[in-house]
Amino acid sequence: MFVTPTILLGLVVISLITYRCYKYLFDKPTNFPNGPPRLPLLGGYGVMLMINYHHLHKAAAKLCDYYKTKLVGIYLGDFPSVIVNDFHAVREVLNRVEFDGRPDLFLARMREKNFQRRGIFFTEGPDWKEQRRFILRHLRDYGFGRRFDELEAETNSEISTLIEMFRYGPRYQHERDFMKDGFVKCPDVFFACFSNAFLHVLSGERIPRKDAGVLFETGRYAMLFQRNGDDYGTVLSFLPWLKDFFPNATKYNIIREGSLGVNRFMEEVIQKAMASYEEGHVRCFLDLYFREMQKSVPKEGNSFGFQYDQMVLGLVDFFFPAISGATTQIAMLLERLLWHPEVVRKMQAEIDEVVGDGRLPSLDDRINLPYTEATLREGMRIDTLVPSGIAHVALEDTTLQGYDIPKGTILMLGLDAIHNQKDVWGDPEKFRPERFLDSRGRLSLAKDVSVPFGAGKRLCAGETFARNTLFLIVAAMVQNFNLQLPPSDRLPSFEKRSTGVIITPPDFWIKFVPR
Repeated sequence: MFVTPTILLGLVVISLITYRCYKYLFDKPTNFPNGPPRLPLLGGYGVMLMINYHHLHKAAAKLCDYYKTKLVGIYLGDFPSVIVNDFHAVREVLNRVEFDGRPDLFLARMREKNFQRRGIFFTEGPDWKEQRRFILRHLRDYGFGRRFDELEAETNSEISTLIEMFRYGPRYQHERDFMKDGFVKCPDVFFACFSNAFLHVLSGERIPRKDAGVLFETGRYAMLFQRNGDDYGTVLSFLPWLKDFFPNATKYNIIREGSLGVNRFMEEVIQKAMASYEEGHVRCFLDLYFREMQKSVPKEGNSFGFQYDQMVLGLVDFFFPAISGATTQIAMLLERLLWHPEVVRKMQAEIDEVVGDGRLPSLDDRINLPYTEATLREGMRIDTLVPSGIAHVALEDTTLQGYDIPKGTILMLGLDAIHNQKDVWGDPEKFRPERFLDSRGRLSLAKDVSVPFGAGKRLCAGETFARNTLFLIVAAMVQNFNLQLPPSDRLPSFEKRSTGVIITPPDFWIKFVPR
């Protein structure tokens, strides 16, 4: 058969197109982990959406099972990435400085009114180090990240207010939104308690109960952001132009609304303190930052220093976990306790013996309440709040578990996966606080290898604050109340939880019955 030049040219073109398509779909960096094909526009992120649109960390687990590996190479949009679902590999990434970078995702930029890359969570480099060091160093002076009697007293005051609400119901109109017929809505009812504890650290002030409607409104804004992103950054992080054509379908409008709502509240706190600031007279952390702003020259572009937009996002990054992260964690723990009344009874027996009923539990009691502490730790393990962590980026060419990791590679850490890794925990599907106790019933930190707050240089700066506040609130609730669902409600279904930036249960109602 005679092949004409036209046919030959056509075959060559088809071959080249086929080769280019194959290369696009399956080409990866040299010695890179195996993984799914790179689809147009979305890359392997599109594959994950097809596997489990609602829970991307579960899609990641499916990919690991399919490729029979704990490290999966994938493209997130145009970014070469690695899913890390192995306990030892995750801890290695968390503790190596060459993996301390952050990707420039649009989800992070949506948080700032001018789409600048600001704050602490999603930034990197010398500016991030300077800001993180300053904020942490001086927040510690007011009790953030360490034992501080004044902060504990303020937290106990907030807990007393919470207990009063549980006992006697709503006093003010805004409370009727989340309290009715003796039941309270979770996580909403906890917004003010956690928020005021942090605000005391920040400004030395708290918002009284009668005016706390703004805290509950801000909490609902925070939950809009947390519930409508996803743990891989949302499709907008890889195709940001979609917001201009599908602002509702991509959830751009609702994510933006939630984030800017929290920012507005933080700006109100800052503006109030700034209006009465006197140079040379330091009243609180905010004054220290104001002083640095006066001494510094604002930076331009992607660089940032002690400037107003960075101050807002930097403090929002510390406030967000308090108003929405810790409140969601406590709501998920309450769901577990509804399923396990025997755990509640053991906690109550321990608290009754150590504390009694004449005062609230304190941080000094913590060492003598190992079962209560173990219950909190088990809750944070089995219900990992941030299932895929916050994305890391390789700052240089390096290796991980025998694979080559080029500079700029994104690493997604499966915190939920390693907290449910059978060869680490034995029976990870069981809610069993005893796993953190030794043979004498004492808390064994050596047995707690969970990392709900991360580790290394990127360790969540609010870990100590969160652990302390959660302990005080949970211990006080269990000391004073039993838990009861509305008569028509069944026990909560863990399958109904949704995965956004964090895992959240549907809002639910619960009654705190005085003991």
